Amino acid sequence: MKRFINHRKRILPWLIGALLPFLPVIATAQEAAPASNMGMSNIEQYIVWGLMGLEVVLLIVVVILLVVIKMMSNVLFPTSKVSPSGELVEPDKPWYQKFLTQVNDAVPIEREAEVMTTHEYDGIYELDNNLPPWWKAMFYVTIVFAVVYLLYFHVFSLGSFQEEEYEQEMAQAKLEVDAYLATAGNSVDETNVTFISDAGRLDAAQKMFAQKCSACHGMAGEGGVGPNLTDTYWIHGGDVKDIFRIIKNGVPEKGMIPWKSQLSPVEMQDLSSYIITLEGTEPPNAKEPQGEPYERDEELALN
Repeated sequence: MKRFINHRKRILPWLIGALLPFLPVIATAQEAAPASNMGMSNIEQYIVWGLMGLEVVLLIVVVILLVVIKMMSNVLFPTSKVSPSGELVEPDKPWYQKFLTQVNDAVPIEREAEVMTTHEYDGIYELDNNLPPWWKAMFYVTIVFAVVYLLYFHVFSLGSFQEEEYEQEMAQAKLEVDAYLATAGNSVDETNVTFISDAGRLDAAQKMFAQKCSACHGMAGEGGVGPNLTDTYWIHGGDVKDIFRIIKNGVPEKGMIPWKSQLSPVEMQDLSSYIITLEGTEPPNAKEPQGEPYERDEELALN
């Protein structure tokens, strides 16, 4: 109990000194609490809490430094006790020195002659110390790990190898991309629509064209009641955005209905892209050109 009181008397001033820098930060935090309800920005609150966190880190560093200094002082400047008979008594080693001795299993300096070998170079002799127990423990752990790894992956096939994990993650990523496209497709409009070259989507758009558009534009886009879609002339513009806009809003004065209530944005995008692929196909009985010529970008020129 007496030793505990003595230690407490020595540690208490250190703790008080380390806590002194906290006083202004604690006061600022107390002021910030009501101020947060009076319009204090989040950045200012983060700064206050960040300063408090920094103070905690500094306190931990100070305590660690004090402990290290104490340990080094005991090692460099050991104190001896005097027995009642007047003889010097070697002090007990601190707990950390005892721990290091057990962990390293090294022979003390005063007993080095017991493990000294005849291997000598430039006056330096090799010692035959045992391997440190911590090193041997790590070696045994690697052996156990190797056995568990062998059984887990190669014998019982419970785990997946890198190639299998890659395939699984790619499949999961595809599902996530498909799910995203299913929800993001509704955001397509005439301002951001792009040409789609996916063969599967174009095949579906071809069937859609036959059902929705062929009555006016012909099965091959050669034209009829509506204009020819296979030449380079366009009445309302030949860009994919223009075609999407016409499909979406229609041309009521020319008899073309708007399809925005019957087709999804993705379907209208696919249909617009399919119509562009009809350019230059030259079907029989094509209707005469109407409108103005439109020069297709090279990456979309499919004729």
